Amino acid sequence: MDRRLGPALILGSALLLGSACKKSEDPAPEAPAPKPPAPTEPAPSYTLSFLEAASPSGCTWTRHESTGTRKPLATVDAVCERLKLAWGPRGRQGLMVDRGNGELPPRAWQVDFESAQTNRLLLPESGHTDTLGFDEEGHVVALVSQLDDLPRKMDSGREYLLHEGKRYLVPDADGTPGLAHAYRHDAGQWKHLETVVSLFEMDGAAGTNALATASRLTSSTFMRDPDRLVESELVEGSEDAARLDAVVKDRGHTAYGMWISMETHQGPLYAWEAASELPTLMLPLRWEVNDKLVEPEQLALAPTSSVELRMRDHLLLVSAEQSARVYDAKTKKRLAALESVRGASFWPRQRTVTAAVPASAVTAP
Repeated sequence: MDRRLGPALILGSALLLGSACKKSEDPAPEAPAPKPPAPTEPAPSYTLSFLEAASPSGCTWTRHESTGTRKPLATVDAVCERLKLAWGPRGRQGLMVDRGNGELPPRAWQVDFESAQTNRLLLPESGHTDTLGFDEEGHVVALVSQLDDLPRKMDSGREYLLHEGKRYLVPDADGTPGLAHAYRHDAGQWKHLETVVSLFEMDGAAGTNALATASRLTSSTFMRDPDRLVESELVEGSEDAARLDAVVKDRGHTAYGMWISMETHQGPLYAWEAASELPTLMLPLRWEVNDKLVEPEQLALAPTSSVELRMRDHLLLVSAEQSARVYDAKTKKRLAALESVRGASFWPRQRTVTAAVPASAVTAP
């Protein structure tokens, strides 16, 4: 039997072989293009205020930008650790107040940020200036306590203080009675605004805060910083306190106290509060990173450091005695480390100033 392939079969096989070769030569389908990486969110910008020692002496108030730019605002003949600051409502001026000590009376300087001029500000002569600040119109205001040179009299079984011919009934409460005065600096002179009787020299005493003028100040040398975090005590043995104790085997100091929790937009921040005459926040610091309690990245502060903690949007500022650290609380990354600086805080946001209370509405009783 003849088994030779016929022409038709040979032709069909050739066509099939050619088709297979052609298919093998076709390019493979392209792989899908990789997705572009998500855009990296730029590090948030910020502006800081702090004090730094001047050479050869004195102290300089500095404005520091997140770009690294530093602008010296004023240098005064005082040590930095005694200075307190206040800002005008429009961001154009500030105050530097040296609290003084037993031998040196308080002193003050008014700083014009735009002209870079610093002028000594003489304080009211009578009493002790406890607070300097600004009203909404940008006037400098002094809150003064007076405990001496106040004759105490009795009338119908009630004790009162006599001052400039006026009687001020002494409250029936604990504390040292005295007078609180408010003055506004205008055209180089201190003009009297208000006087009330108050109590001093004990915890919780109203002092000069009894003045209605005190509540009208937009900024003062003793006003609480709105960026300071609100603290909540953790009860000993509570779940959070026990977790912190388990993680922090050695606090690095023996200061008696308790754990403190502070709520932020990015979760709680924990610190140790030393129970002293004035409760003080200290290390250790801890916050949550990947479900673990860890110290903020590259904190690099001595274990015995006392700290102040501030939050502006999602920026955390850790201020120690002569250091400052800035963190992005979203990424938990350190953005800046500053050394040899005191009293670091965020530069205040400029206020929207509304109509101020007329001066005639604030009068002495």
